Amino acid sequence: MRLSPLSRAVRGAGLVLGTATLLAATVLPAHAAVTVTDLGTLPGGTSSLAYGISPHGVVVGFSDNAQGATRPVRWSANGTVSDLGTLPGDVGGSAFIVNDSGVTVGKSVGADKSEHAVVWRQGGAPTQLQALPGSVKSRAYAVNSFGDIVGFSATPDNVYKAMRWTLNGNAVPLPPLAGGTASSAGSINNLGTTVGYSVQNGFQNAVRWNPDGTPVALGGILPGDDSSQASWINDFGVVVGNSFKAGKFYDGPYHAIRWNRQGQMTALSPLPGHTGTAVYGINNHGVAAGFSYSPGGVYHAVTWDENGAVTDLGVAWNGATEAYAVNDAGTVVGSVTTPAGVLRAARWRS
Repeated sequence: MRLSPLSRAVRGAGLVLGTATLLAATVLPAHAAVTVTDLGTLPGGTSSLAYGISPHGVVVGFSDNAQGATRPVRWSANGTVSDLGTLPGDVGGSAFIVNDSGVTVGKSVGADKSEHAVVWRQGGAPTQLQALPGSVKSRAYAVNSFGDIVGFSATPDNVYKAMRWTLNGNAVPLPPLAGGTASSAGSINNLGTTVGYSVQNGFQNAVRWNPDGTPVALGGILPGDDSSQASWINDFGVVVGNSFKAGKFYDGPYHAIRWNRQGQMTALSPLPGHTGTAVYGINNHGVAAGFSYSPGGVYHAVTWDENGAVTDLGVAWNGATEAYAVNDAGTVVGSVTTPAGVLRAARWRS
């Protein structure tokens, strides 16, 4: 699965929005020293995907197993894969992010397709995070270095509500913008600022929650679009996300955007000849990770440097590629598609 029009994010205080400007389509050649590695699967599995990477190079995501079940997994820095386990009675799940202490968050999935937000602490069994009363769907998308976790819990009628969980696993709802009906949080930084989206009149709007939980609209809707979401925030308050048309998903297309620490927004350019972009991660050096795609839907994993220049990581692989996260060492993780059409977790290193 792909992360919903949301992914991760965080930071802020009183941002002033600027005019969106499109960066020149400067394309840097893929560095000769950049290598892409298929991280593989659990024994007997065929497909996998990597969503997150720690500062130490630990990677998390999902892999199917020999029985075909989708399992939450962890790849050590040397590439060894292990099953993180699920809640008792559940049959599958996914891990979305891991912090510098090895704390991992994600979801555990029941045989009835119910989803439960969970945290794995230092190699232990998963612990379920508190959900809204009657909820059958909740996910934990991000955790900072202090163990603060964010994500969402859905009401019984499937309305998403952004959540922040304290260290003891108790939930603190994060309110939508004024007049909003739904929300979801995608990331939290080490200053306790959270980002994600709030739904107003049926459309998503990128939002930042200050550490006290106050929501602030980020804007970020480009001309021709009607929705936006914030995916990730680094520890300097720089946020990345996407502008898009509701209901179109990547066919819209998506447009990757970035807000600087003053809240001014810039559109991140696609590769030459491509029409869509999506961005899901940014490190503390300002390097963002995502993908660019052509009108025919050919995806290329890319990074954007702090000045917005785009580098095609996809040239290192003969097939579709997508990037979802980048750590401060510049290591990128995501997925590659094999010639046989199989999705595999991948890592790019320079």
